[in-house]
Formats: sequence, C-alpha cells, structure tokens
Amino acid sequence: MTFNAHSVRALTALGFLSSLLLIGPASGDGIKPLSTAVIKATTGLCNRGETCHKDRAGSWAPKTAIAILGVSVAEQADIDLYADVEVSTRPEMYQCAGDDSKGCIFRAKYAGPGLFDYGASTGSTYIGSNITNTSISFPAGYGILVQAGEPIYVHLDVRNGSLIDLKVDQDAWLYYVPVD
Repeated sequence: MTFNAHSVRALTALGFLSSLLLIGPASGDGIKPLSTAVIKATTGLCNRGETCHKDRAGSWAPKTAIAILGVSVAEQADIDLYADVEVSTRPEMYQCAGDDSKGCIFRAKYAGPGLFDYGASTGSTYIGSNITNTSISFPAGYGILVQAGEPIYVHLDVRNGSLIDLKVDQDAWLYYVPVD
C-alpha cells in the first residue's frame, strides 16, 4: 500500500478525531488527577569564575509510594552559567551508570549565553536570555517508582562564568500519581 501526502493528512485527521471520541467532552470526565511536587534546590552563593558542586541541593520525600510520569527543569540562565542538574534517589551526583541506575530519574545540562565582557575588566554587555524548559515524560503505562519516604534529590554542578557572584536556585517539577 502506498501513501501520498493527501492520504497521510486524512489518516492523521481521522486519528485526531478518533482520539477526541475516546477522550470524550472537555468536561473532565475520565481525567485522572495528576499530582505535582516541586523540589527547590540551590547551590547557595556561587562566586564568579567558580564551580559550585552541591549534592542534595534540594530534596523531597513522598508520603506514599508514587510513580513519576514526567519531570521538568526550568533553565534559568540569564548569564554566563553552565548547569548540570540531576534528579535521583542517589545521595550523590554522578552515581548512575550502566545496569546500576536504579533511582536515576532525570538529568539535564544547560548553558546561559548572557553576560559577556568582550575583554573588559569591569562591566559587561547583556546579550539575551536562555530561559527555557527541559522536560521528559514517559510513555503511557510507564513511570519511575519511588517508595514512600524515599528521598528524591536534586544535585547541582554549576560553573559561574559571569562577572558577578550569584545565588543559583533551581526548581525541578515532578509529575506523579500514587501507586498501591
């Protein structure tokens, strides 16, 4: 069977309409509640030109067993900042490897473009922002299981390449459902 652009568009439209019929009206019928936890993490003050590594920069422990269905980390770099963010149940960063990756949930790296000095010894030129989100969601029926009371950590490894000292704060949003 051969498909052309018109038949692909028709099949796509049919699939979209079918999904609307399966979902039902937009009244909330059939929608299951999704819970959100926000882990606030910080390196504390990170002086200009320094690398600030902080294991357990933030943590949260669920009161009941959960399945994490998605994670979002906001990239908050308006300045020359490189951040490596890890979310896991491991007590220290960089412990996830190969078959020994139980409890490893999410990892992202980002770099902000921001303040460049163009060779100046004082001052800087602001050239823009890099505020976006890095997110992951898992296929339907899959999630990362975390037992009640088991801490989930945000680990941070930050290189401050800017001309200013700053406090680096990083939020990690977890989207989860309770499991039995």
